[in-house]
Amino acid sequence: MNDLMRLALAAAFAAPAVAAAQPATPIAMRCAPERNAEAAARGEAPNLHGNWDFLMDVGGTPSFGLLSIGLIDGGYGGSLTPVRTAPVVLRGITVTGDAIRMVVASREGDVLFDGRLSAKGDRMCGTVTYHNGQSFPMAAQKRPSAYQPQP
Repeated sequence: MNDLMRLALAAAFAAPAVAAAQPATPIAMRCAPERNAEAAARGEAPNLHGNWDFLMDVGGTPSFGLLSIGLIDGGYGGSLTPVRTAPVVLRGITVTGDAIRMVVASREGDVLFDGRLSAKGDRMCGTVTYHNGQSFPMAAQKRPSAYQPQP
């Protein structure tokens, strides 16, 4: 049992060094969102409420985490929790047709996400723009849930 623990610890300490030695390669983020024409014609807004897994390509380095969206004061609010940093607050979420914009609070200034929603409203894909002008592609996929928020 001690040998197994030593092996697991050695692997855990070696993994970051191995990952750091790998060259950065772009992450394939294929985004082809399009809104459901029938839902759009009926004026139905997508239901964004729930938990979403997100992936951002930061210069070939994957950055992923959890996006939680809920209803508040007739609109949406939430938080974004990247794996490598602390949670941040979503200051605003705006949906116009299939376009979505999120404003994320950060210590250095607001970070913006501009993207498109899939036909089912369960996937979003777009660009994150930091306060310093850097931008990176990001995609998010909503986790399945049986919960239906009240209007």
